[in-house]
Amino acid sequence: MCTIATGGDNMTEARLNIRIDADVKAKAEDVFQQLGLTMSSGINIFLSKVAAEKRIPFQLSLERASAIGYDTYLFEQAAVNLVREEIAEYGKKGKPVARFDDVMKKPYLQYPDGHREYNLEEQ
Repeated sequence: MCTIATGGDNMTEARLNIRIDADVKAKAEDVFQQLGLTMSSGINIFLSKVAAEKRIPFQLSLERASAIGYDTYLFEQAAVNLVREEIAEYGKKGKPVARFDDVMKKPYLQYPDGHREYNLEEQ
């Protein structure tokens, strides 16, 4: 449970009690601290912006097209499809495709048979 007192010298204060993931809270507190703010002042800034703009001050969307814009989404999908087609063509020709392993943080070649080659140093 996180308790935040809102308001200040010129305002009537209200108390806001919220439940929040401990990791999210710690990360947010760190950001606010680096900005020279308290958790309370950071939440006050957010709520003040919501009240002033009468909206959430960032886009909320479950769909990628809504989040990035429909034209950008169409362009992105066309690019993804072209890359997939090229990868498929390379596979048909028995050629490897360069990829990146996010876990190992290393590039590798992916061969059509599924094996990976991580040692890509020039010989």
